[in-house]
Amino acid sequence: MTAAATATTRAVRVSAITASVWTDVVVFAVLTLIGVLGFAPAFGPLGYLVAGIGGLVVGAAVAVVGVLLRLSVLITSLIAVGAYFVFGTALALPAEGIAGIVPTPTSLLDLATGSVFGWSDAVTLRAPLEAPPYIAVVPYATTLLVSLVCVSIALRWPAGSKRATLRAALILAGPVLVFLAAILLGTRDPFYAGMRGVLFAAIALCWLGWRIRLSKRSIAADPGLTRKAIAGSAVVVLVAVVIGGAAGIVTAPSSSSRLVVRDAVQPPFDPLEYPAPLAGFRKYTNDLQKTKLFTATNLPSGTLVRLATMDAYDGVVWSVTGPGEQTNGSGSFELLGSSIPAPSLFTAGATTTTKFTILGYDNVWMPNLGYVDKLTFDSHPGDTDPTTTVRVNTTTGTTAVTSGVSRGLSYTINATAQKIPNDKALKNVPVASIAMPSVTNVPDVVATKAEQYAGGSASAIQKLRNIERSLKKLGYLSHGRASDPVPSRAGEGADRMSDLLQKTPMVGDQEQYTSAFALMARHLGYPVRVVMGFKGHTDGKGTVTYTGDDITAWDEVAFQGVGWVPFFPTPTKTDAPKDQTVKPKLQPQPQVRQPPNTPPKADDLLTPVKTKDSKLPTDKHAFVLPTWAYYVGGGVLVVLLAIFVPMLIVTLRKSRRRKRRARGPGDRQAAGAWDELVDRFGELGFRVPPVATRSQTASALTTQSGQQGIPLEAEALHGLAADADAAVFDGTVVGAERSANVWDRVDAVVQSVSNSAGWLRRRIASYRFARRRSTSSV
Repeated sequence: MTAAATATTRAVRVSAITASVWTDVVVFAVLTLIGVLGFAPAFGPLGYLVAGIGGLVVGAAVAVVGVLLRLSVLITSLIAVGAYFVFGTALALPAEGIAGIVPTPTSLLDLATGSVFGWSDAVTLRAPLEAPPYIAVVPYATTLLVSLVCVSIALRWPAGSKRATLRAALILAGPVLVFLAAILLGTRDPFYAGMRGVLFAAIALCWLGWRIRLSKRSIAADPGLTRKAIAGSAVVVLVAVVIGGAAGIVTAPSSSSRLVVRDAVQPPFDPLEYPAPLAGFRKYTNDLQKTKLFTATNLPSGTLVRLATMDAYDGVVWSVTGPGEQTNGSGSFELLGSSIPAPSLFTAGATTTTKFTILGYDNVWMPNLGYVDKLTFDSHPGDTDPTTTVRVNTTTGTTAVTSGVSRGLSYTINATAQKIPNDKALKNVPVASIAMPSVTNVPDVVATKAEQYAGGSASAIQKLRNIERSLKKLGYLSHGRASDPVPSRAGEGADRMSDLLQKTPMVGDQEQYTSAFALMARHLGYPVRVVMGFKGHTDGKGTVTYTGDDITAWDEVAFQGVGWVPFFPTPTKTDAPKDQTVKPKLQPQPQVRQPPNTPPKADDLLTPVKTKDSKLPTDKHAFVLPTWAYYVGGGVLVVLLAIFVPMLIVTLRKSRRRKRRARGPGDRQAAGAWDELVDRFGELGFRVPPVATRSQTASALTTQSGQQGIPLEAEALHGLAADADAAVFDGTVVGAERSANVWDRVDAVVQSVSNSAGWLRRRIASYRFARRRSTSSV
């Protein structure tokens, strides 16, 4: 066929698409655009709009090309997958492309990752969604898929068929799904919800009425009757929109009752998986006393550096509140972009921009100032981008980087300090009425001393100052070093609090005095929290170097309409009477509560298929590869990539997870082996208890294996659970041979169960990735 004949044929096909069908496509595009606007609260700036409109255009264009070329649904779908990757960089990830257009390996990887994990991350991360980059793929992938399906239905399904109503309903279903997705993935603050809803309903009802009436031949044959029918429908729709809009405005529910998925999803970061920060206070004062931890440039004189904020107490340690106990007073950790919102209870003070460079410091808690407004990373060690692992608690001013804050990390923060009024201004100000995490197992002496030290003042600030002054006056400072005048043991548990408040003289350091002050304040009903950080330097010019000797801690109490006011109950005098000092006890190691197990999440998975290589027949003429071969080859390649790339990504992440858990001290390796076993069972489809001990988890998994007909020795898991508990808690040094033995047994059990589970479950497990963090032992 000549080029002219081909063009003529395609022109005929285009003309065969009636004006009413193109009207369907235009109405679909307008309704979808109204739905895409709902992504604004979740995705922030207009980048989401470019991605959403781009996906709409790409999907529609592929559908039109498929009709013009008379391609099958399968071939059209494969072309759509290729177009998704070809145009995705320019439309959704321009910052990762060459000149913002040409795809790169990074952008292609993020396009694949975003299509798999972007949906779940979009509802677990804090809005606006600015990181990780692949989050921007969600609007693009959504509109492309919906556009491809709905425009294909509009063009391939005859408008005058007997099932015209079903055809119209299917075309409308796409924009409705986009509209609902924007609501569910959004926030409690909608984007012109009433206006968009009324406009969407008006256009949809008018179009549905027109399309249904157009399909009835008796009405369509009489133009006058058609005009009357359309006019009558328009009047009905107008009345419905006006009445419905007015009723919606009057009866509109509050933002707090708006249903969004992110409010029902547990944030992925759990601080309870890491050692309690304050429990390691003596590590800084003793082991790291002279170690250069980090530097700060352009730091205002006397500014305190925040490290971690703790507001939950269990009689053993003060800890950063985990997802299970979060309140409006504790906040939650969320992945944010470079711009960070201010806390709800806060009075802005001075703003400063400071650059931090990490030296000998190595932890997950990031040194910062006040409440961070903007955070940018200048450099980082290793291959992990910290923008994808940073978690911020805007309520407490605490920032964590799950990939680690270690040597080589450099970042710049723009922070605003809390404005602190004087005591005279706070005299008649009540404490804030906010819910705080639980405080349990508090010794009775705390209540007695709290009433004694607070005195009879009616002012909250005066009672708190009285407690602060009493601890400073009666207490003595000692870090338990050999050079200190008096000994002092570490810890903030109930027994240590009893010793501090009952024995004479009162001896301890910031760990003990801030704990005692916080427990007394909580007894009086005041919202209080303990903050660990570094003391301020007087020389605010240039670069300041911090060592372990600069570590400190203080308390903060929330006042209504003001914010969190700091208190410093630790005494400075060190000359305690030696003849009254009790003998020191061994310093207990920092303790950490066992984290709850997070059940893995099942995804809709693809089962890989094998393809046979086809050998092209030889021909006596010159070899010419037919056009269809390019489509078939490209389609097969895209399908293989779609099947095996996600599997490769998950496999690499599992390998990295295993290597991380197999590092460190022997007790941590043994605990990591148990975590690996639980995650592997979860990936095979076993239900892992969300909150349970290792022994309880072993019982649950053993029971399920029996119910599913998978052979497993009764004591196999219980023995591993017991060995892991012993390695973590018996206090002995766990050697490499002992931890390796635990890993070997775990591998054997997992291999046996995996083989017995069957081929299909193994294939499904290869796409699953359990996101639990390794248990830390101390």
